[in-house]
Amino acid sequence: MDAATIMESRLKLMQEHDFQRRLDAGELDTETKRKKLLGAYAEELERKKLEWENLQVSVVAGAGFEPAAFRL
Repeated sequence: MDAATIMESRLKLMQEHDFQRRLDAGELDTETKRKKLLGAYAEELERKKLEWENLQVSVVAGAGFEPAAFRL
């Protein structure tokens, strides 16, 4: 399992817990409110996925780079 998949799973769990907490507190008393929050979660997930992909590409692109000071 790669880091992006792990981060995605963690974010989804956090969102599920947040949704349930809000539902239990009565904040999501209409279908419109529930759909709006779920849409916000989906947007956040897509933004984060792009960030994680960019980070993963950056790490891979930098693999094997050693500054001259660290060469033996």
